Amino acid sequence: MNPYLATAIAMCAIILLSLAGTAYLAAVMNRRAKEDLLARLEPLAAVIDGTADVEEARVEGRYDGQIAIGRIATAQGGFGRLFHVELVDSVGGQRWEWSSLPDKKLPDPIRTFEGDPALRERLAIDFEAEAAVVPDDRAQRFGFLYDPDAGMVRLTREMRSRLDIPDAETFRAQLATLRRLGEANRRAQEPPRA
Repeated sequence: MNPYLATAIAMCAIILLSLAGTAYLAAVMNRRAKEDLLARLEPLAAVIDGTADVEEARVEGRYDGQIAIGRIATAQGGFGRLFHVELVDSVGGQRWEWSSLPDKKLPDPIRTFEGDPALRERLAIDFEAEAAVVPDDRAQRFGFLYDPDAGMVRLTREMRSRLDIPDAETFRAQLATLRRLGEANRRAQEPPRA
């Protein structure tokens, strides 16, 4: 047999074995990643008597009668991942956002409110106290948001790792916080009565 032909056949066999091995490892790793994600999402789904969707990386159900969602999202520009906890609460009105951004140069995070200052006053929410629902709130990037177009109140938190998903008790506490924020928002967004 021609040595060049034998070498070519051997190289093709090596490439085929490498491709088969890579495909097998990719399938195993994908299956394990989905199992890990499902193990973290199922307790959240139980909190809201809902379902977990591994393909969409989200849970959806009801919390005290309101539609509740927990989901992983990609940050704007594709830089990192976020975990959203949302309660559908469509009251209309004005958008607002309160955010907390840690700064390595400062001992305390930078906390800001975006929206109408008069609305902030009417909200009468102690955001500093409500921030305690986020574990390690002094070092995390997170925010509370009301979006009248989407009709929901949301807690958005930066994920530090692929599986940085809250446990069931933290998720329940975050939903309770969003419920309180939604109630305050409804009172603040209603027009004053004559």
